[in-house]
Amino acid sequence: SEAHYIEWCSAPKYDENSLHAGWVEIFVWKNAKMRYSSVENWSLDTYNLNTKRAIVWENGHIEWVWWNLWSNTTMLYPCSVLVWDNSSCEHLWIAFANSWQNQDTGAKVIHIWKNTSSNIVSKSLSKWGWISTYRWLVEIKKTAINSVSKVDCDWLILDEISSNNAIPDIKVDNSFSTVAHEATAWKINEQDLFYLMSRWISESEATSMIVNWFISPILKELPLEYASEMNVLISMEF
Repeated sequence: SEAHYIEWCSAPKYDENSLHAGWVEIFVWKNAKMRYSSVENWSLDTYNLNTKRAIVWENGHIEWVWWNLWSNTTMLYPCSVLVWDNSSCEHLWIAFANSWQNQDTGAKVIHIWKNTSSNIVSKSLSKWGWISTYRWLVEIKKTAINSVSKVDCDWLILDEISSNNAIPDIKVDNSFSTVAHEATAWKINEQDLFYLMSRWISESEATSMIVNWFISPILKELPLEYASEMNVLISMEF
């Protein structure tokens, strides 16, 4: 069996701070596949605190696809627990905020049994003094023989004052498993901007095009109507 759950979260701006505290637990049984897509578009006075976890059984698969925009502070670390043979998970994540906001996010994957696999991909956009901290835990137990995990983190920094932090925690308790980790941080190439602007494209439109290219691997995983809305929201920021 397969299922796809989609949610869109948003909040208006109030005169006082507001709180969003979410709790999600998913059970993926034998041979089942589950995708959980979440787009969170919060106001600047919202504190976003979430707890999300999936338990995955034999040959099961869980996909987390989520966007986080704005909010004053976000703390969110979806967790996948691979408890039986050949279970797997994928975490795809994008965060974008500005104006001295604080995004403290990440992912947790715990491999318990044999031949399990996980793939974590995160992309972060920062400008106007944004603080981005990405934490992830990959734990491969002694019983998780022949397990594989890959972590890929990319940051696109759009100014001179934002900061990005990576805090990995990787634990491997057997010598028969493989873990790969890659992280990159970069800025928009001035030559790319010049090329696009020479085609009568404004600087803000050119920047938006480059940003959309940067996030496209995850954007294409969203349903078409959600992807279109995300393009509009990002274009408004520029």
